[in-house]
Amino acid sequence: MGALPGTDSGISDAPEAVLHTNSSSRFECRPTYLTVANKSLFTNKYETNQLVSFPCAHAEGKLQLSADKLDELEQNGQVAFRYSDSSGDTDADYPWNPNGAPNNIAGITNRRGNVLGLMPHPERVFHGWQHTDWTSKGINPDGPGDGRPLFESVVDFLCQTN
Repeated sequence: MGALPGTDSGISDAPEAVLHTNSSSRFECRPTYLTVANKSLFTNKYETNQLVSFPCAHAEGKLQLSADKLDELEQNGQVAFRYSDSSGDTDADYPWNPNGAPNNIAGITNRRGNVLGLMPHPERVFHGWQHTDWTSKGINPDGPGDGRPLFESVVDFLCQTN
């Protein structure tokens, strides 16, 4: 569509990034760890570098783009989430990065910050009881899951603009 990574004026004339087959050439479905890379309207309820867990479920989730576009994403602060290991190390390779995306990128925003592309599924861990390890980690099953702050961030933004 050209919405991501986007341009200053909105959508690019031609796609500048695509999602390709995972490096493993397999469907990957499991919990993943992410760190919050940058603040945006989608991540305002998180702390920068906060470790969260969202499930992944995809066979074609590997972000591919030119080296120049990758540099632009990094310089513009458009990387929202990065895959990491359970300690928050964002240099961890497979299986921590389930698709082989460069720089362990799990989610990006457009330049305006009002569009988010994210491979793992925050909606699948909206509630505490949806975490696969909620019992062993002592997560309150009646409390919020790691994905809920993403949606709360959007709601807060929309309420502020109206």
